[in-house]
Amino acid sequence: MNVQQATGKLKHINLKSRLIAGGLGLLVAISIPLIGHETLARTRSKSDYEQRLFDAALGFTLYFEGGFSDHPADIGGRTYRGILQTEYNAYRASRGLPPLDVLQMSDAEMLEIYDGYWRGSGAPAMHPALAIVMFDTAVNFGIHNSITFLQQALGLPQTGVFDAETRAALAQGNNKFTALQIVNERILYRYKRVQEKPSQMAFFHGWLSRDYSLWGYVSQIQN
Repeated sequence: MNVQQATGKLKHINLKSRLIAGGLGLLVAISIPLIGHETLARTRSKSDYEQRLFDAALGFTLYFEGGFSDHPADIGGRTYRGILQTEYNAYRASRGLPPLDVLQMSDAEMLEIYDGYWRGSGAPAMHPALAIVMFDTAVNFGIHNSITFLQQALGLPQTGVFDAETRAALAQGNNKFTALQIVNERILYRYKRVQEKPSQMAFFHGWLSRDYSLWGYVSQIQN
């Protein structure tokens, strides 16, 4: 199954919440057809719990980032599956590889890049709802800004650095409420963004669709 087929099937996302036995506690079991099973084989050092959660987060994000975009009003420029051409160039260069059109990015490369967002946002240690929201926010806004959103939700100074103060506050606020607060902040930011830069109105309804869908997606996760 290719990505285009998979993202089409994501319209029929089936969320089923249930208890998972063992010390990991609650996890939402999410049935999301994504990429071929071979590609999602356990090639990364993730537990089954974390892999399931990563797949759920990636499934949501790819539903909104799954295609190619090169809109003239988009500051990011050429983008495929949520990965900017400039970002892909940097990724290839860091591995001593020559530049390549982002449309030729392999599934393995995409997963490795997204794994950086997953870990960089601190998602592996978070409540399932917060992990999914932080990952999507990191992809949509950048890792630095995802941490800023988190700090705002926790009532902290917005430094964009995952410092000791942020970790201490997160220990108390690692829950679905914080996740939904971040989504609320994203929605407020969208309005501010188009007021400051009217050209971004071209993306406004898509942004809100993503944010409200994210709200509904994680709201179904049991506490």
